[in-house]
Amino acid sequence: MDVANPDNGVSTTVTVRGVGLIRAEPDEAVLWITLSALEDGPGAALADVSTRASALVALLDEVGVTKADRSTSGITVAEEFDHTKEGRHSLGHRASSGVSVRLTDPDLIGQLISRATEDLGARIDGPRWLISLDNRVRLEAAREAAADARRKAEAYAKGVGASVGQLIRLSESGEQDAERHIAMATSLSSRQPIPVEPGEHDVTASIWATFTLDLG
Repeated sequence: MDVANPDNGVSTTVTVRGVGLIRAEPDEAVLWITLSALEDGPGAALADVSTRASALVALLDEVGVTKADRSTSGITVAEEFDHTKEGRHSLGHRASSGVSVRLTDPDLIGQLISRATEDLGARIDGPRWLISLDNRVRLEAAREAAADARRKAEAYAKGVGASVGQLIRLSESGEQDAERHIAMATSLSSRQPIPVEPGEHDVTASIWATFTLDLG
């Protein structure tokens, strides 16, 4: 609690931190799909990856992933070495291409994971579950944070025999939602879609609020 001298014309105030937490199912997920090939020469490795990347584009089109929800995250071609006591020797050249995909249907996530690994030999990282910025649950958490700040201010005020006056300052502090990230195996033994369950995640909001105090 911040207390100032009323004789100096400064109000007595209390500053509190309010926190709101709501549990909700995520409405988005991100997958990272990586295609990789190791060949003697860089051209052969890149050609292998390029062929499978074209097949991945066709697969994403087939399952209904829009172009706005997919993005090439990186392409690399580099010589790969094995390091031993006798020194290092070349294993060939590895080419890799990565694509990030944003999805909203858990059933589609499982289907895409199964087909990308089985048909294309892809490595899958994810899913990383997200709650979109325009999800209404974020506003619910904000209201909870504001109410929590008010309750705390009133509790402090009551403890010193005062009452809470008007709100004079309100600012949002940075809070991050809990995220879940799962690394999937590089291949599956069948085309059966892998079960994917988003569960519930914490959505938090945090504010700093300053109220005047009436000491009368």
